[in-house]
Amino acid sequence: MSSIKKIDQLTERDGLPKHLCELLDKYPRDTWTNDTLNGNWVGFWLGRHSVFREICSSIKHAIHELLDRKISHQNFMQQYIQLMNMMLHNLESHHMVEDNYIFPKFYEKNEKFRYGLELLENDHHLIHQSIDALVAEGNNLISSFNEKKHIDYKLIVGDYSKVNESYNKLLIAHLCDEEDLLIPLVSEYGEEYFGLGH
Repeated sequence: MSSIKKIDQLTERDGLPKHLCELLDKYPRDTWTNDTLNGNWVGFWLGRHSVFREICSSIKHAIHELLDRKISHQNFMQQYIQLMNMMLHNLESHHMVEDNYIFPKFYEKNEKFRYGLELLENDHHLIHQSIDALVAEGNNLISSFNEKKHIDYKLIVGDYSKVNESYNKLLIAHLCDEEDLLIPLVSEYGEEYFGLGH
């Protein structure tokens, strides 16, 4: 794997680096066809991305509901634990499949975009570092609720919310960049070219 430039790191960049946007310029998001988006592999893969976006949105909504006192601490904890477990389980398996199966298929077939695939794989490491921090902060939040300490819950939830926002920003940016790299490749060559969609 080639070294990723600092400017191209997920925490530094705003979208894909320009030299990786050649096919995205040819196939911008608003031109992606239903045939491509509903392909056997693409449809399933985008479905997983939708799940992650929905979980992020649901956790964010639960945080706001808690801060606005629309749900109890107990209700929040039940929702949070269920959603976070779903995120952790699905994200880890999703990234393992991408790193070990999907990305190598694209890597073999298109030399020009290999750096982009390496970039996306590097993103996975940064996202998992971020989720470690998120889980630690979430565990602190749950412990505080369970111990019923006389503390400023709004402050603790606010601290968790900031870590959650940082994580969401990284994950959503990565999902968009991943789609912006791979969907144009599939639009150009088709799923079968990469040995996908069977």
